[in-house]
Amino acid sequence: MSNMKPADELLFVRQKIKELKAREEELKNGFKAGDLDEAGDFAVVSIGNRATKRFDRKAAEEKHGDLSDFDVAGESTVINVEELENPDAA
Repeated sequence: MSNMKPADELLFVRQKIKELKAREEELKNGFKAGDLDEAGDFAVVSIGNRATKRFDRKAAEEKHGDLSDFDVAGESTVINVEELENPDAA
C-alpha cells in the first residue's frame, strides 16, 4: 500500500472495511443462531440483550407541535471516494 496514491489507498481501505463488516455480520448471525462455537483460542464471545430507548420526534411533534426551536445545528466534513472506471485516463 505504501506505493499507492492517497486517494487510491482510501478507496482500498474503504473496500476492505466493507468486506470486513460483511464478514462481521455473518459471524454475528452465526453466533446469534447458535451455529458457531463461542470459544476461540484468543477470544470468547458472549451474547446478551440490552434495552434501548430512542426519542420519537414524529410522535413528540404530533403531541406538542413544532420542535424546531430545539434543533442544534452542526457541521461535519465528508470525504467521498469513487473508483475510477478507467484508471489510465487519470
